[in-house]
Amino acid sequence: MSFRTDLVRTDPVPDDTVRTDPVRTGRIGTDPDGGADPVRPGPDHADPGHAGGGHVRPDGSGRTDPAGPDHAGRGPAGHGRADRDPYFDNAKFLAVVLVVIGHAWEPLRGANIGGRLLEAAQTFIYAFHLPAFIVMCGYFSRGFPTTRGRTRKLVAAIVVPYVLFSVAYPLWAGMLSGDHVGWDPLEPYYLTWFLPALLLWRLSTPLWQQIRLPVVVAVLISMLAGFVTLPSTLNAAQVLSFLPFFVLGLVLRPHHFEILHRRAVRVAGAAVLLLGGLTAYLLALSVDPEWVHWRRSFGQLGVGASAGLGFRVVAMAAALVLTVAFLAVVPARRTWFTRLGSATMYAYLLHGFVTLYLSYQDWYYGISGEQVLLVTVGCALLAVVLSGEPARRAFRWAVEPRMDWLFRAGPTRRPQSRRRPGRREITRGRRDTAGVVTGTE
Repeated sequence: MSFRTDLVRTDPVPDDTVRTDPVRTGRIGTDPDGGADPVRPGPDHADPGHAGGGHVRPDGSGRTDPAGPDHAGRGPAGHGRADRDPYFDNAKFLAVVLVVIGHAWEPLRGANIGGRLLEAAQTFIYAFHLPAFIVMCGYFSRGFPTTRGRTRKLVAAIVVPYVLFSVAYPLWAGMLSGDHVGWDPLEPYYLTWFLPALLLWRLSTPLWQQIRLPVVVAVLISMLAGFVTLPSTLNAAQVLSFLPFFVLGLVLRPHHFEILHRRAVRVAGAAVLLLGGLTAYLLALSVDPEWVHWRRSFGQLGVGASAGLGFRVVAMAAALVLTVAFLAVVPARRTWFTRLGSATMYAYLLHGFVTLYLSYQDWYYGISGEQVLLVTVGCALLAVVLSGEPARRAFRWAVEPRMDWLFRAGPTRRPQSRRRPGRREITRGRRDTAGVVTGTE
């Protein structure tokens, strides 16, 4: 496929935001001045969806089983199945609502619509909603190394949707701009960057489960990533910068989430979120919001190594505290939106066509501050619609494609080898009536 590349950023910064130059906001292109040039609409958003909260079937179809590993035991949720945990479905849906809102707010904030309040709100939700997604993805990736058919799942749940949507979004942007937009499978476009990032994190899971102090090592890698300007290939800066949150999810266990359901913790979580929102308002217009996007080096942000390291440590601490607070206020019981949480990947991958369309409309940059509230409500409704059953039926071929035709039929894992028991095994064991050796340990 061939696209013109003159409308896509050519510098090594993996920057996905909307242009905010005073001449023409909401257009995709390279900043002619060579300065700060946020170009591609769409920031760092993510959704575990079926890739992080569901369980993809081992037949290679890419469809999600109602429950994944460690996703059971709380009661009915999702499609009425009693083996889904409504808590995680609730968390995923609330987080994807923030994703949609953040994408709609980004061009408005860049055009200085909504003033300090919108800038603070947008920075606030960016500070924790993506880390929360990634923590959940890590949590449900704990069994990946031993999961049956894991290669088929990666292909059906991540690789194929990434290829489809990484082509669809540049085509859509080209239609909106009246020109072609460059496409490169190694340069994730708009919100598709999270899929290859999740692929890389998943593939690294066996390593993190073997080394000592995995979270500490991941934090060091994240900190070191800020010292150098990494290539934009596969959004390397964000992949490394967000790595600690994925590794944190890998080391969490169900009892850690049980702690969050205590009443005192829930009240404290709500207080922390309120305090975080107030802090974001006080710091708005004085702190670069790029610190919560985790995609630029210290040099690109115009600070020295020591100051950059300090800012990154603060940003990571804030992300961790706000993520815990967010997960604490998520209801653990079944709600009206619980069933929608099992299909948030649909909302994530599809809502960008709407928000990208808005970023190209001149009238969108003329709305008033009060109308921003209507946009926010509309985003929540959009998330509901795109997570509903009609959207699933219409777009299942792209989000959860059947890939059984691609793989050979038969067992998806190597059968265990049989060996004759040794002398000591026979001595220490006993033969039952069927003649099978049964160990006593």
